[in-house]
Amino acid sequence: MGIEDALRDLILILSKLSKDKKFLGVKTSNIEESNPVFFEENFTPCDPLSDFGYLDSSSRVISIRGANLYFASLYANDSGSHIMVPLNTSVPFIAIKASEDVTSAIQNLGFIKVQNPNGEPYSLDYKDDNILDEMRISLENYAINKSRSKVVIVDGPIFPGPYLEMVGEPYKSAFETLALQRNTDKLIGIVKRLNFSRKLRRVKEIEQNYPELVKSGATDDIIVMEMGKGSNVYLTPIYSEEVTIRDKEFTRYMVYVKVFDSVFRVESMSKDLLCKGVSTAIKNASFRGIPTFIEVADKMSRKLSASVYVLSFTYAKGLVGITYDDWNRFIEANRDLND
Repeated sequence: MGIEDALRDLILILSKLSKDKKFLGVKTSNIEESNPVFFEENFTPCDPLSDFGYLDSSSRVISIRGANLYFASLYANDSGSHIMVPLNTSVPFIAIKASEDVTSAIQNLGFIKVQNPNGEPYSLDYKDDNILDEMRISLENYAINKSRSKVVIVDGPIFPGPYLEMVGEPYKSAFETLALQRNTDKLIGIVKRLNFSRKLRRVKEIEQNYPELVKSGATDDIIVMEMGKGSNVYLTPIYSEEVTIRDKEFTRYMVYVKVFDSVFRVESMSKDLLCKGVSTAIKNASFRGIPTFIEVADKMSRKLSASVYVLSFTYAKGLVGITYDDWNRFIEANRDLND
């Protein structure tokens, strides 16, 4: 059997199975997110935003003789003005995890972080993914809080980071600090990666209407695709979720949107902003079903982080040497630059 036949047969089998079983993933437990999600009301259309800011961030890592350098970048359109980190700001955009000799030698370089938002050093066991997350969120907070726009739309949730009850220290405290530093009053979030999100299975009405789908462990995107089956554009009702960060309580309002074969979630702390965010996202949807301004911010932020990576790689290759993995990352960065 040739590779084309093997791949075709595999996809055909999955296609046949999906007719009876909509979710083909591994069934999960109910512990990943335990906060209940409530039906609030049906969505009522409203006018889209006429003026708003939007942003996204990106990050990469390079290893130089055992010292890990973490680069973060950000692109924000602030109602027509462009904020690009690291091109036109002095905000820290590099973190480093290295020996004390290195951290002592670079302590006067103001654009480098050697500890998390709570002052915890980036030690040997500090997780690389968490450092990258912290750097991206820090830049997003900087742009959101600095923005002159009345409304800012971020690529991602309004409260960034993982489900905090499943996160140990020192990471939980770091994400809490970053979340509380963010001005969410004028913020709309658009979450486009829903293949790991399982909020809708905690809605009582959905559990009643789609019991088999919920029992199978289906993710939010699969549930919404089933709810909106046969429609090019489909909107769920408004749902709410209580979020507790340290001793502070917030309410997140959400609507899921299906445009063609894409599903994304729109979030805000205000129902009014949520409505405008949903209408704005649909009005600006691309042929892929994702808002064009989110695609622009995503591409620009990746190009910015790619340019920093390529420049660092070039210096490191000539001065100290680089690793095999970094060659692969260099190829990926070049691809993003030329995209």
